[in-house]
Amino acid sequence: MRHPPTTAQEPAGAPEEERSVEQRLEKGVVVTATELEGPAPAADWSRWIDLGRAPGTTGLPSFESSWREDLEQLAALGATAIQVTLEWARIEPVQGRHDVEAVEFRRQLLEEARNHGLATWACLVDGALPGWFSDDEGGFEDERSRTLLWPRHIDWVGEHFGDLIDGWVPQREPLTWAVRRYLLAEAPPGQRDPRLAAEAVRAAVLADGEAWRLLRGTAPVATYQTVRPIRAEAAPGGGDDVRARPHAQHLERLLWHPWLSAITEGRLIAGDLAPLDVAQLRGAFDRVVVELRPAVDVLADGRWRRHPPEVDPMIELLRRAADELSEHDVVAAGSLAGVPDDGRARPDHVQAVLDATAEAAAETSVVGWWQSSPIDGYHWGAGTEVDPGLIGRDRRESAGARTFRDHRG
Repeated sequence: MRHPPTTAQEPAGAPEEERSVEQRLEKGVVVTATELEGPAPAADWSRWIDLGRAPGTTGLPSFESSWREDLEQLAALGATAIQVTLEWARIEPVQGRHDVEAVEFRRQLLEEARNHGLATWACLVDGALPGWFSDDEGGFEDERSRTLLWPRHIDWVGEHFGDLIDGWVPQREPLTWAVRRYLLAEAPPGQRDPRLAAEAVRAAVLADGEAWRLLRGTAPVATYQTVRPIRAEAAPGGGDDVRARPHAQHLERLLWHPWLSAITEGRLIAGDLAPLDVAQLRGAFDRVVVELRPAVDVLADGRWRRHPPEVDPMIELLRRAADELSEHDVVAAGSLAGVPDDGRARPDHVQAVLDATAEAAAETSVVGWWQSSPIDGYHWGAGTEVDPGLIGRDRRESAGARTFRDHRG
């Protein structure tokens, strides 16, 4: 199942066995459609904005006018791979009707990325879904939609983009999105129901597995999951709050165990639902991308309180994931969201995560680092008020960008 890191072209220089771990380390960037283009008009997130549940896109620059320069700038940072979202709601805004101009734009983007020597990874779903799929057809939670409409879309994308793709990412952080939708009420349909959340998590794993089944053999396929330290809120006198502990344990069973148990054991364990036999998913996927998110304290009412990013706890979970996934290539990913922009904090953070990833790569199946949100844009909960990128909206490089480019271990 192990594959060498995928790149559009082999880097020049010493033979593979003579290069250091740092030189072999894949450095990628994750370009999200919604972050750079804003939500598609036909996406469920646009309706969420209309309902006043999320910020609008005021102040977002036009990616359609800057994308060529953006790709050149990202390649100049030393990136060797790029994940591009082929946003479903833009490609197919109405069920059965595809937007020819949107398809052509994304083909041009992928071609240009390859011209810059970047391996192209196509992400099919990154948070937002077409409104017709999620609202009218029930989304992944509806068995017919998951087993008929989703495979139909996968086949269509493979036919129209497959010649430009070096790797596939069916969904980015699908379990976190299921939790946001059905447990935290932070995304449409905005419900708070632990059982619905578990069912949505299970559906997300099954949808990911279906994509792997259809796409395997055409190019490497990655599952892209969230890894974050989860803690129960501390009680006033010390120790865990007994009311918060069950919520923290439930969250662990939703974000960690379902995807991991499916691909390592062939059993899908989601929340308090009965385990599901998914023997067909044991050993699935060629690589696992783990997005290293900051720790959360789970409160007595089940809500989260997010911590500022700390490298050591996140890297500890990366190593735990790599140990569990010794038969898979593992890629770490993360952004600068929450890291203070005070001169040294961001370059120090970039240096620390790249050093730690290189160290893990020397000892485990970790093969690279993907920088999420490399260019400041729109973000789900904060609009344009958060700046997690290496490059600003004005396209100026930050000190963190220079650290990313110059990193040699």
